[in-house]
Formats: sequence, structure tokens, C-alpha cells
Amino acid sequence: EYVRIRSDQLKEHNGQYQLRVTNELEEAVFADQFKLIAVDHPANIAVYPNEGMTSPPREFRLFTTRGARPPLSAVDDHGHDVRDRIVEMDRRYPDDFKMDRVRGYADLHTLTMNLDEVESRLRRSHSERTNRAKISLLLTGWTDYSWSSDNLAASQAKKEMQLPALQVKDAAGKWQTVIEDIGIPVGRPQTVTVDLTGKFLSSNREVRIVTSMRIYWDQILVDTSAGESLTKQIHLDPIAANLRWRGFSAEVTPDGREPFGYDYQKVSLMSPWKTMTGSYTREGDVRELLLKSDDMFVIARPGDEISLAFDARKLPSLPRGWTRTFLLYADGYSKEMDINSAAPDQVGPLPFHGMTKYPYSSSETYPFTPERRAYIERYNTRKVRNNVASIDLELLLQQP
Repeated sequence: EYVRIRSDQLKEHNGQYQLRVTNELEEAVFADQFKLIAVDHPANIAVYPNEGMTSPPREFRLFTTRGARPPLSAVDDHGHDVRDRIVEMDRRYPDDFKMDRVRGYADLHTLTMNLDEVESRLRRSHSERTNRAKISLLLTGWTDYSWSSDNLAASQAKKEMQLPALQVKDAAGKWQTVIEDIGIPVGRPQTVTVDLTGKFLSSNREVRIVTSMRIYWDQILVDTSAGESLTKQIHLDPIAANLRWRGFSAEVTPDGREPFGYDYQKVSLMSPWKTMTGSYTREGDVRELLLKSDDMFVIARPGDEISLAFDARKLPSLPRGWTRTFLLYADGYSKEMDINSAAPDQVGPLPFHGMTKYPYSSSETYPFTPERRAYIERYNTRKVRNNVASIDLELLLQQP
């Protein structure tokens, strides 16, 4: 994943850029690599990574945009005008769709947008190459996920999840799917990038998103700037990385609704979660584990924090009229404790790049090379045993 960080969100401190990665959830985190990418670019453009969770994951690329703006119109499947809800980031979403009783699921619903204004602009500025002109969507929002037990319940009820597909109209005016899965936002929020170049099947410039997932789009912008602006990337490895158990940040919300954020300054030492039994990475210096993707993970329990520092002095001064956007590259895995998830009660088996599924079958195994065995013996020495109390014991204790 590439996490976008604006220049106003990350400032140099004593010659370093410092970040904190916290595990706030009932999950085990297997962090394999972190690096900070500084993207230098003209100040009149914006830069976005090619994000949105899909299977398989998307290849890395940069979207550069200039003058992106909301679509001409936006209506839901009831015909309601919802354009004002997608113009800016204000926690107002097109959300008039029926919820299913299974968490994360909803009735099939649509969001239709008119990009005619985009086409008119393209005719004016790219009249000789309109059919090849670049068009992209920037969809920022969040997803109310289904968990493993929810998906099991949906399967037993013969329900199928419709991933967010993008449709356009053909020459006969019929909707046709041109992108089966545009991806879902996995951050809270996250911007999903969609390249529409060459996707239209007629002169009609309406597009619609069709899904049965609970996805809440806060802002949708259209870019027609050709996406060819000059950028310069500089990759920084961490110069320091330390693991410690910190506690849990307070959940916050400005309006009492999801999505919740976290207040880093307010910390509770009381865990709201269970913790998987098994071996976690010991606290302290973990820098060498995070320099490359090699299946030697920093294994973090709920409440853990990984502090990262990057050398800001390795970045050049910006040319006049330029700015800098950061991307935090994070590679690894996580798993949660839903009873129907894969191996939900213990840290193992260790994941690895190249596994075909998790947990993997007997025909696959974690690559126990001498180097990796030494890693396990040296680093993964923090034990959690019997953290989850027996249900039978709880019932006995409740008896008079």
C-alpha cells in the first residue's frame, strides 16, 4: 500500500521526517518493509498513487492531476441529486441505499455521474485527439467492511457481493460494464484512482458505479489534464525504526458517526481487544527487518507502535514553484480474530510472499532458511499465552 501524505502533514524535525505506525485494532500485523517516497512536482498539480484495493493488487503508478473538479451532475438510483455531497470532503455521502441485515452488504445500488462538461472541455483543448484524451476519476471515501463471519452468513443465505463496477453507455444507450472492479477505499478515507481513458463506448459521457457494498464516497473529482506533468521521486529507507507497546489511541468523530479517527495524544493502557497467542517481535530496534521485503516481519500485537525516522537531509531543495507530496510505502500482512477468519486465535503460521492462500496447505510452507530461522530465534521472543479466557471458565465464575 502507498499512503499519501500531504506536505502540510509531514514536516522536517531535527533533520528527520518522523512517522508512527500504530496497531489500534484486534489484529496481528506482519510488517515487512517501509520506505518514504518524496514526490517533487509543480505546485499547480496534485499527485495520487494508484490505490484502491483489488485482487490482484494494482501495480504502482502515479496519477498527476491539474484542475480536477466535480462532475456536472450526480444522481443515485432513486433519482436524487447528490452532487452537493461529493463536491468536497465534508463527511456527507450519497447513502440512500438499503442496508442488508448482513454487515457490509447492501442492496444493489448505483451512482450515476454526467461528464459532459469534461467532454466539452476536451473538444476545446484537444479537438484533434478527443478519443485518446486522458480522463481519470478521483473517488475519495471509506468502506464499511464485512468480516469473515459476515461473508459466511451471506454465503449461507446465497447472497453475492457485487464489487464496485464502472459502467458506460454504448451506442444504443445501454449500460455496459467496462471495469469489473474499480477498487474499494481501505483507508478512512482513501482516494481510489480510476483511469477512464479509452473506456467510453459512445459519445455519451455518463458513467455509473454499481455495487452492493457499503461504500461511502465523500468527494469525486474528474481530471482531464492529460496526466503527463513532470515529477521526481526520491526513495528513503528508514534510518531508525523501533517497536514498543504503547497502548490505544482514543477514537474520535466530529459528528458521532463513522468513520472514526484516532487521537494520538490521548492514550489508554486498557486494551479493548483480545490478543492472539503466539510469538511477537521483541520490543526495540527493528530497522534491519524493515529495509526490504524478505518475509522477516516485525510482528506487532494490538497496542504496539512502530516509530520510523527518515533522513530529510537527503532531499534536495525544491525549485521555485514546486512542492512535495509524500508516499509511505508499506508491505506486509495483517489478520484479525474473527472466529471464521484464517487461523484467528494464534499468530502462526507465518505468512510469506508467494503463498497461494492463507492458511496455506501442506504443499506450501514458510521458507525456513538458516537466515530466517536465526531471525525467528533472535527477534520473535515476546510470547503471549492464554490471552483469551475459556468460555466455560467465564460461565463458572458467573454462577452464584
